Amino acid sequence: MEKIVTVVFDTEADAFKGGEALRDLHWNGDVTVYSAGIIEKDANGEVSIKKEADEGPIGTALGMVVGAMIGVLAGPAAVASGAAVAGSAAAASAATGGLALGSLTGGTLGMIGDLYKSGVDLDILDEVSAALEPGKFALIASVEEYWTAPTDIKMKAAGGQIFRQSRIDVVDDMFVRDMETFDRDLATLNEELKEANEENRAAIKASIENVKARMTASKEKAEKRLSELSDDFKERTAKLDEQLTKAAEGAKTKIEKRKSEIKEDYEERSAKLKKAAGIAKEALT
Repeated sequence: MEKIVTVVFDTEADAFKGGEALRDLHWNGDVTVYSAGIIEKDANGEVSIKKEADEGPIGTALGMVVGAMIGVLAGPAAVASGAAVAGSAAAASAATGGLALGSLTGGTLGMIGDLYKSGVDLDILDEVSAALEPGKFALIASVEEYWTAPTDIKMKAAGGQIFRQSRIDVVDDMFVRDMETFDRDLATLNEELKEANEENRAAIKASIENVKARMTASKEKAEKRLSELSDDFKERTAKLDEQLTKAAEGAKTKIEKRKSEIKEDYEERSAKLKKAAGIAKEALT
């Protein structure tokens, strides 16, 4: 399963040493690194990017998650307020700290949305923020770990404190649930329209049009996500194929197994999105 691995280091040199160690693990086939980047929190508590999430054996579209993690941590009041937006347990710390959602920029809110859609539990931002004290650095990476020991050994040897967060998809199921709800609401309203007197018909028709508009918007989002999912699948497969050309012989079986799992996951998730779009198409016809 893909994870967001964040490793906090005391020095910049250690963080880059950790990045090189992660790169070596990638080419040895112990992990697959999709994207990675390094950030710094200075003595004043300001967060800046030391290494963009687009170098080495990492991705382009797949860099979105790491880029969003970095961006949110760098944003104003990002951790607690951002988690509160997403409805995580970190809302409590937002309230305790008296942080206002108004302090967040539209870009930061967008990145929080990207993380949520990507299946990242935003509670991890609280943990990382607490460990990332002024003067420290963090390596953030989107990886597949075939076993955790190699990463643990290498990162601890570089002086790092490791945090892991599995990415769990929730959004694709949400599209289907929402579309089924819209479909039921539309059917109910159409039945009400048949029985309504003239006085109530205008209000019911307005409600029907509102549901149809929301359904159309959701259908367009599902279709867009389906396209993004296809691109994501192709890029992951290409990265694994590239890794296979250099990985140690003993690691190739694990990488091939992961390719099969990614294909199965893609087919399952795309089927949900196609179902959601299909419900809308039938209801709106």
